[in-house]
Amino acid sequence: MKPFPTLFVDLEIVRKNIERMAQKATRNSVEFRPHFKTHQSRAIGQIFRDFDVSGITVSSIKMADFFLKDGWDDITIAFPANVLAAEYYNVIASRASLKTLVISSEVVEELDSKMNQEMGLYVEIDPDYGRSGIPVSQPEKIKEIVDAIERSEHFYPAGFYCHAGHTYKAGSAKEVREISTQVLQKLGSLKAAFPDLPLCFGDTPSCSVLDDLDPADQISPGNFVFYDWMQVQIGSCSPNEIAVYMECPVIEKFEDRNQVLIHGGAVHFSKDAVDIDGIKSFGEPRLKYLSEETYLKSLSQEHGIIQCSENVFSKLNVGETIQIFPIHSCLTADLMREYHTEDGRVLDHMNCGKL
Repeated sequence: MKPFPTLFVDLEIVRKNIERMAQKATRNSVEFRPHFKTHQSRAIGQIFRDFDVSGITVSSIKMADFFLKDGWDDITIAFPANVLAAEYYNVIASRASLKTLVISSEVVEELDSKMNQEMGLYVEIDPDYGRSGIPVSQPEKIKEIVDAIERSEHFYPAGFYCHAGHTYKAGSAKEVREISTQVLQKLGSLKAAFPDLPLCFGDTPSCSVLDDLDPADQISPGNFVFYDWMQVQIGSCSPNEIAVYMECPVIEKFEDRNQVLIHGGAVHFSKDAVDIDGIKSFGEPRLKYLSEETYLKSLSQEHGIIQCSENVFSKLNVGETIQIFPIHSCLTADLMREYHTEDGRVLDHMNCGKL
C-alpha cells in the first residue's frame, strides 16, 4: 500500500487479452500488428513475442525509436507523415522496415525529396470518422495518392490504413457491430479496386466485438491489451478483462454528502469521462461489493472526489486505499509512466524518468 496514486497491472489478464486477440487474428487469417500506444512498455511488448507478433504499430517517431531499440524492426507509425521529420524517418528506416501514413500526394512528393531511405506508405482512409484520412467514398483521390507513391523514388505502397474511431461513441456491443460492419462493407469496394494492397483495420471495439474481419488483411488494435471502463460501457469487454487499476489513498471522508476525498486527480487519471445514465464518471471503483451509486465524481489537479453509496461509504476508511478502474487506460498509463505488479515489481514505460 503506497502513500501516493499508483498504477497496477495484472500481467495474467494482459496475457489473456493478447492471446484472445491473437487467436482472433489467426481465425480470420489476418496479420496481427498490435498498436503499442496504450502500454508503451518494453516488458509488456515482450509478451506479444510469445504470440508470434513481429510487426507493431506506434503513434509517434519517439515511440518508434523506443521500440526499435528493443529489437522491433517492423514498425508502422500510425500518424500522418510529417515533412519536417524526414531526418528521423531516414534514421529509423535505415535500421528497420518503417511505414507511416499519408493523406495527400503533395506530402508524398515533398517528403520524397528529403528521403534517402526506403519507407512504406499507407494511404489513410477516413471511414466517416472525420479525424483524418481520405474518405472511402473518394476513389479517384485515393488512386491519385497511390499513383504518387508508386512514382516516388523512396516509397512503396504499404496498403490502406483505417481506424474506425467513432465506435468509441457506441453505447453497446450491438452498436459497435453495426458501425464496424458498415465500415468494412465500404472498405470492400476499396479492396476490390486495389486487390494487391493490404488493408489494415482495427480499433479495439471493432476487433473485440466482430467475429468476421473480412476484407481486412491486417488488424492493429491497441487498447485491448489493458481495456478500461470506457470499453466496458461500449461493450468491448467485461470488468474482469480490465488489466490495470489505480490505487489511491483515502485522505478524508465527508459524512454529510457520502463523499470521499482521494489523492488521485487529473494529472493521474486524465480528464476523460463517461456518461452513465446522465451521470459523468471519471473512474469506476474496483470494489468487491458492487454498487452502481459509487463512482469518481470529479477531478481537479491532484484531488479526486468519490461519490459513494451508504454501504460503500461505511466500508472506506481514512488511511487506506481504494482501487479504481481508469476511464481511458491509454491516457492514465501515459500520465503514470510506470506499472506496478502485486508481487512488487515495477515495469517500464516509455516516458518513465521524464520528471
